[in-house]
Amino acid sequence: MTKYLGFIRMYGMKSEYELKNRVKELRARLDMRQADLAAEVEVTRQTILAIEKGRLNPSVALSLRIARVLREPVDYVFYLDRRVSPAPGPSRVRAAVIAVPNESA
Repeated sequence: MTKYLGFIRMYGMKSEYELKNRVKELRARLDMRQADLAAEVEVTRQTILAIEKGRLNPSVALSLRIARVLREPVDYVFYLDRRVSPAPGPSRVRAAVIAVPNESA
């Protein structure tokens, strides 16, 4: 016999905010190419491109290095923006069920 302990939410939890950045505009202000910034922070040009397009959220360490090279505070370079709420639809929350064997059995 098992005892039901409940659900634990995993994955699929969406935030009402998304991470945005000003990397492209700040880089342009300094007349810096993607390759230049990439070399300074020791990543590939493709990584900088992905960050600028919002396809990649950089680590805290990379965010700090980028902000230092762009000469701006990290919270100015990277910021949270409220998401536009989509129409209500079915939830895609994944859950796990935890069951513990009953010791009295």
